[in-house]
Amino acid sequence: MSSISYSNISVQFGIYVGLPIVIFGTIGNLINICLLYSTRSIPSSYLLLLSSFFNIITLSEALLPRILSLSFNIDSFTTNIIWCKSRFFISFTVTLISLTCICFASIDRYFVTCRNVIWRNRSKLRTAKLFIFIASVVITGINIPILFFTTIIESISINGTITRRCLIINSDFLLYQNYFLRPILPGILPALILGITGFLTYRNISSINDNNHLRDVFQRSLTSMILLQIILIIVPLAPFATIIIYQLLTVSIVKSSERLEQETMISNIFNILLYISYASNFYVYLISAPYYRQKFIQFIQYYYYKNPRNNRIGIMVRERPEIHRTSML
Repeated sequence: MSSISYSNISVQFGIYVGLPIVIFGTIGNLINICLLYSTRSIPSSYLLLLSSFFNIITLSEALLPRILSLSFNIDSFTTNIIWCKSRFFISFTVTLISLTCICFASIDRYFVTCRNVIWRNRSKLRTAKLFIFIASVVITGINIPILFFTTIIESISINGTITRRCLIINSDFLLYQNYFLRPILPGILPALILGITGFLTYRNISSINDNNHLRDVFQRSLTSMILLQIILIIVPLAPFATIIIYQLLTVSIVKSSERLEQETMISNIFNILLYISYASNFYVYLISAPYYRQKFIQFIQYYYYKNPRNNRIGIMVRERPEIHRTSML
């Protein structure tokens, strides 16, 4: 297979897979915010609400520019230095904060499903707000060097073509990013946390004979929602972390041009698939939680009947029995 074919696969994958992820993910996260806002006093619900907000930014600041560059050759961040610096900073920051919200929500579900009352009482809204604030400050601080070490680099090919790329120019920070920031923080670490807490939560639920402290329908729904979301986060994370580790281990190996094209194609595909976990939460909740489905139906009905035209039809339908009853008198 020629290098053009590998490149074409990446282009088509960005158009037919990446763009739907952005569109449906943004719509789903907006609906999440509307549905979860009324239950934001529950720690897990509050964290899922925050996660949906940061997911929208992640899809628009991280995935959408990647698709525009890969599939449409629109590289606005290679012509504007401010956009070049801020895009990487914002995308890395909000991606990690969103993952952190899910990790904290998973830990909260573990607390809620514990038999021990002391552990269950650790699930508090104030605690969730405090920890997510501290984590956000730390994550922002970790990513601040991106603003200083990222710039636009111009290179001239043999035929005189000028290519501009937005790159990190500090070698020490590049090592820090390749060996810690990319593989561990958005990959290995959240996968371990979600895997462990998800297993412990499932074990707690399986060992509970008396479901007294999980009688609340929404609490049970939250647990189901988060457990299924953990699976859909870990599954795309695994190949993403694998390809990064592979690239680090084979960085010193001399590779043919065809192999490089293959690795670039696989990397592009896995990088796009990674964002399924930021786009699928609404659909996961809809599948896993009957209470959430009920809230969504109520949400649709509310805005359907709020429409003046639909509301008028409803009024006419209600008026017809009254007219008929009057004529009978």
